[in-house]
Amino acid sequence: MNNLPTELLHAVFSLLANDQKTISQVALVCRQWHAIARPLLYRHPQIYSLQAFHKFLKIPKFSGLLVREIDLSLLPHRWSNITDPDIISLISLCPNLTFLDINYCAQLHDATLKHIARTLGPRLTNLNVSQCPKFTDMGFMALAAECSALTTLNFSYTDITDLALSQIATTCPTIRWLNLRCCELVTDLSLSELRKWCKDLRVELIGCWGVVMEDIEVEYDGWREMGKMGLLEMWVKC
Repeated sequence: MNNLPTELLHAVFSLLANDQKTISQVALVCRQWHAIARPLLYRHPQIYSLQAFHKFLKIPKFSGLLVREIDLSLLPHRWSNITDPDIISLISLCPNLTFLDINYCAQLHDATLKHIARTLGPRLTNLNVSQCPKFTDMGFMALAAECSALTTLNFSYTDITDLALSQIATTCPTIRWLNLRCCELVTDLSLSELRKWCKDLRVELIGCWGVVMEDIEVEYDGWREMGKMGLLEMWVKC
C-alpha cells in the first residue's frame, strides 16, 4: 500500500475517522501513513471522561492546531467540574475550532465566552452553550462582535435578552438554526431583528413566554407533541 497515491490513502483512512483507536494504530505504521492519519486523529477527539479531558489538555500545541470539533456533551459531571480555566485552556490549545459544544458546563462565566469569541472569531460556525446559566449578554455580545460566520446556535435555557440577540442578528446573518428554548427574556423585538437580517432562519421557541408571535409566520407542519406533558415544539421560520 506504500505505493498508493496519498489522495487514495487519505480517502481510505477517512472512512476510519470516527474510529480513533484504529486510526491511531494506522498512524504508527510508517511516516507516510502517520502524516495522513494524524489530522484525522485530532480533527474530532472523542472525550468521554474528566480524566481524558485533562489528559487532552496536555497534547502538543501543534496537535491542537489540527482540532476542528470539540463536543463535551457526553462528559459526565461537566456541570460541576469543568471551570473557566479548563475551557480557556482548551480554546487556547485548539484555536482552529469550527464546532464547539459545551452545553451544561454550568460553572462557566462571561470571561470564557469572551475568550471563545476572541480566539475562534469567524472560524466558529457551530456553538452550543445551552444550560450555561452564568453567561450574560456581555458574553453573548462578544460572540456577536467576533463570530460573524455562525450558522448554528443553541442558547436554550440561558438568560440571553433582546439586546444581545438583536446584535447577533445584525452581525451574524449567516445563522440558519437557532435554539431559544426556554429563553424567557426573549421577546418579539429581537425576533423581528432576526427576521430582518437572517434569511432562511429556523428558530425553536418553546418556553419563550415573552414571545407573542402576532406577526411571525409559523410553520404549522412543524408542530408536534412532546411527551406526556403535551408540550408543543414550535419551529418558526423568520
